[in-house]
Amino acid sequence: FNVNEDDYPRRTLRLRLCQACALVFSGIGILYGIIQCFHVEVGGEFLAAEETAHKMGIPCTCIDVDLNRFWSRLGSAVLPTPCNILNSLWAWLGMPRVVFQVLFPPPSNVDVFGGMFLHAASFPLKTWFAFLLAGFCASTVTSKILELFGTGAERAVEGTGKVTKEQRDDV
Repeated sequence: FNVNEDDYPRRTLRLRLCQACALVFSGIGILYGIIQCFHVEVGGEFLAAEETAHKMGIPCTCIDVDLNRFWSRLGSAVLPTPCNILNSLWAWLGMPRVVFQVLFPPPSNVDVFGGMFLHAASFPLKTWFAFLLAGFCASTVTSKILELFGTGAERAVEGTGKVTKEQRDDV
């Protein structure tokens, strides 16, 4: 048995632990974990699209990012740089046009809104149950974490005397 060296950039244990905690506490890890418990295949549509594109001779490019670049891409996308602010403004100005085209697509385009209902009706009951349970659990964990931060801030203000215990629910 011989292990060859490779030059693929590996994540450190510290980075992997931080990313795992972020995935769990953001709710994404809980969401996918519960869906996997029900043996619901998630992401199979991407593999099917790649196989079909390969059979038809259409070049297929993966636009997804791995966890090594996910957080840096997220950080660069949400920073309030002039370019990001301009892109956000441009997206908001184009929103009425996009909503109109989604609701009333041209005859040459796919009816995404109508197709969404057809695809939703095609899911088995097990898939719906897994999605609903996973969404409920993930949102509960995320809301409790946010509530924890809010409670900490409220207690800090209460400690200064600006808010009384009777006003606790108002804050």
